[in-house]
Amino acid sequence: MRRMRRLSLFYMLTFAAIASLIVLSLCLGAVRLSFADVCAALGGDTTGTAYKIVRFVRLPRVVAAVLCGMALASSGAIIQSVLRNPLGSPNVLGMHAGAGLFVIVCAALVPFAPKVLPLAAFAGAFITLLFVCALGKKAGGSKASVLLSGVAANTFFTALSDAIIVFVPDTIYSRTAFKIGSLSGVQLNVLAPAAVVIVFSIIIAFFLRHELDVLALGDETSQSLGLSVGAVRFCALVLAALLCGAGISFAGLVGFVGLIVPHCARAFVGSEMRHLLPASAFLGAALVLLCDLLSRLVFAPYELPVGILLSLIGGPFFVVLLLKERKARHD
Repeated sequence: MRRMRRLSLFYMLTFAAIASLIVLSLCLGAVRLSFADVCAALGGDTTGTAYKIVRFVRLPRVVAAVLCGMALASSGAIIQSVLRNPLGSPNVLGMHAGAGLFVIVCAALVPFAPKVLPLAAFAGAFITLLFVCALGKKAGGSKASVLLSGVAANTFFTALSDAIIVFVPDTIYSRTAFKIGSLSGVQLNVLAPAAVVIVFSIIIAFFLRHELDVLALGDETSQSLGLSVGAVRFCALVLAALLCGAGISFAGLVGFVGLIVPHCARAFVGSEMRHLLPASAFLGAALVLLCDLLSRLVFAPYELPVGILLSLIGGPFFVVLLLKERKARHD
């Protein structure tokens, strides 16, 4: 009973935070709008400038922040559970760089087909994840091996992306905003295909929650309980890659959401995927909404890309996790 009250309180506070951040994001910016102006614009009043600001600038940005946070945080929760590695996340394992490389290649070859970008990002994220897992297993299979394989993949794919940008400087994704991670200029028509992928992947992952919990116990234990380890792991990694690729396709290389959020969610709701997955999704949405809002307000009238702010938070968080892991090994 006490646990249920704690979970209910957590979800109530999280939903309240998300709702408050959405309202603030729609009202605040270079041009401040009242709550009445926002309600009128959302209600269909097209006569004023508030409608254009809300409809074409702030509403797509809010939707993008929610989708990006949900996608990357859910991807990180799945990866950490499947690989049983607390340091696992899309950017640490090189999935960001791989997805970014495929998006840049796609944008250079087919510059007028934005709906193909989520597919290209998924392919890049999935291939990178398979490569990192295979390389880490060949190097010994330890957490450090997988982590170092991710660093190597990240460096290699980033170098390839930079080389393509040098040779094809006119690609729409050569801009700095994509490489850093930014929600500025996102449009709803670009978000539509990614939104379908994100919602579908989270729902499928939730249906696999029991299998993922069993898989987190270890391969030998999972097999003894009758779980098809290879099939479940493959499906889970596909879902993680879909979520990562979909988020990157419109937000750019936003980092550390998949690392920070699952750890925070785990502290509140525990490690069971039936609670960890939705908690990570909602907390991820709240974190990206908050960082995007701060990136617009702290240095106004200048805007700081949201990826920079998340990296400033995520860098120290990653160092703390490394030290915590080192202490746990010695203990």
